[in-house]
Amino acid sequence: MRRAERLPATIHRPAESRRMLPFVVAGLLVVLLGALAVIVGFALAGDPAAPGPEPTEPSGSAPPTAASSAAETPSATSAAGAPPTAVRLRDNADSVTLSWTYPDGAEGPVVIAGGRRGQQPQAFQDLPAGTESFTVYGLNAGLDYCFTVGVVYSTESVGRSTQVCTNRKR
Repeated sequence: MRRAERLPATIHRPAESRRMLPFVVAGLLVVLLGALAVIVGFALAGDPAAPGPEPTEPSGSAPPTAASSAAETPSATSAAGAPPTAVRLRDNADSVTLSWTYPDGAEGPVVIAGGRRGQQPQAFQDLPAGTESFTVYGLNAGLDYCFTVGVVYSTESVGRSTQVCTNRKR
């Protein structure tokens, strides 16, 4: 055989448009699998099989504990709902220190609520049962703030103190 009969050998190559086809298919599979994973994740996260407790207040409510259940026994009903007393406020310009007397017979956590004067107070701090003071930092020295202190007896019963406010001269 002569050399001229063997050369040039014809090499069959796919058309230019088909060279990218495997990459396009692989990319589509990755996108579809990712979308499927997101859908399954949302479906499992929204599963109502284990619903949490329904809060009766928008925030700041503590779930019932053995201690708060004990506060609802007949022997403790006289103190149920009693608010903290002798709430005092010490204004330090950029911070405020609140102090109070924790109610006798209470066993629930303490909830601090507050905000600017004239606005609806929002619960922002949960404290352990028996706590009798708390300092709020990061306040604007040129604005007035009001605070209430509460003791949680159950999800339906919170003893709230009277509101105390700063009285800053501007």
